[in-house]
Amino acid sequence: MTQTVIAKVREQADRAREQARFGVLDRSLPLLREGYGFWERRRQEEGAEVVRTRLAGRRTTCVRGEDGARFFYESSGLRRRGALPPPIVSSLFGKGAVHTLDGPSHRRRKDGFTSLLDTAAAFAVAERVGAGWDARAPHWSGEVDLFAEAARIQLAAVCEWVGIPLDPDEEARRARDMVAMVDGFGSAGRRQVRAQLARRRAERWMRTLVARARTEGDDSPLGEVARWRGDDGELLPLRVAAVEALNLVRPTVAVAWFVAATARAYGLWPHVRARVRSGELDALAVAQEIRRHGPFAPFLGAVATKDLAFEGHDVPRGSLVVLDVWGTDHDPRLWSEPETFWPERFEAGVPGPYAMVPQGGGDPETGHRCPGEDVVLACLLMLVPRLADLGFVLRDEPVGRRRMPPVPRCRVVLLPTRGSGGGGGGTPGRTEPAPDDPVTDPETDPRINPETPQPNEPDTGEPEPDHEKEH
Repeated sequence: MTQTVIAKVREQADRAREQARFGVLDRSLPLLREGYGFWERRRQEEGAEVVRTRLAGRRTTCVRGEDGARFFYESSGLRRRGALPPPIVSSLFGKGAVHTLDGPSHRRRKDGFTSLLDTAAAFAVAERVGAGWDARAPHWSGEVDLFAEAARIQLAAVCEWVGIPLDPDEEARRARDMVAMVDGFGSAGRRQVRAQLARRRAERWMRTLVARARTEGDDSPLGEVARWRGDDGELLPLRVAAVEALNLVRPTVAVAWFVAATARAYGLWPHVRARVRSGELDALAVAQEIRRHGPFAPFLGAVATKDLAFEGHDVPRGSLVVLDVWGTDHDPRLWSEPETFWPERFEAGVPGPYAMVPQGGGDPETGHRCPGEDVVLACLLMLVPRLADLGFVLRDEPVGRRRMPPVPRCRVVLLPTRGSGGGGGGTPGRTEPAPDDPVTDPETDPRINPETPQPNEPDTGEPEPDHEKEH
């Protein structure tokens, strides 16, 4: 047998072993179709915690749980660059963003974010969010889209803190663009196209503002980002500086998804709402459970730069490693009854850095955990009690787990307030149902016309979401 024949036989044997480990079929389309439950279904099918498959033509190993998150964030042989499809990276984060960097370049850029997004900054943004809610909520009446309102409040608050001038007549469209950039990450269809168009508009807007900040030399957070320098010691290219300025704004607007999740939780579990209003239940515990329980970030990806191993499974060089974020935050090894919405689980303390990863795991100062996590929590601390005080009933159906992220909408019908004559007056931020009117069900409340059902918006260009209710 010649050396050429031997080499071919070995090559075929290696290919057969690889196919046995990772399969032959690419599962990218099933992933988009099944959404958050994709990896759990694969675990059940294979009867294993570590799942092997192919995504975008690449060998893929999916991990979850505390050990999986630690492996994903601490392994020196994993890099973020090249892990996600370029369209998703460009629309969600922007080209050249800190999320796409590794090693010293990532640490230097990350230092800029962590120095800006400290505790004082988190509460400065949150105070503006609370003030915005208190100013606007008394004027709401009838049917209201809480998601859209929250997105605009979050945008106005973070722009004021960053130092971005925002005219009232442009607030709604800027907020829509921020939402569209996030909404496109789970789509290869029309949502992704909308995300790309929104990204172009937002970067064009921000480039103008960054250029002006460089000329004026202001000391706002926008001015600081405008003066950031790259590895070569030169100012960041204007386009990259604009991308990073948007990365201060966009994630804060995305808090609207958590606000919508809070409203839905209050509608599905009214006892939680009642306990928040009475002060029996801590708002922080509710905020943490919203982030853990409600679907938002589905998974994260990295590329193996060398051969690795995890719990006895080889991870070949050049293959993908996926951290199942949803699966980690619902891992029964970490969370008792993970499908149950139970904020009290957080009254015992803060989870470990790898046990709960809705915004990444590990150390936010040195790793890839989101440095704006405190901003999210501070904003939710402001809004969880205010939402509990808002008298409303849900108009939309419960969200399912197929659409990634959930549909950016949360329609509610506000209930009349005591002495207001119809839903909009009263104490700022508090819209209370009259005590002698216990009706809160939209099917029986004579003030609400439910004759025309309005299901969740279909995922245009994508499979329609299911409407299974979480328990």
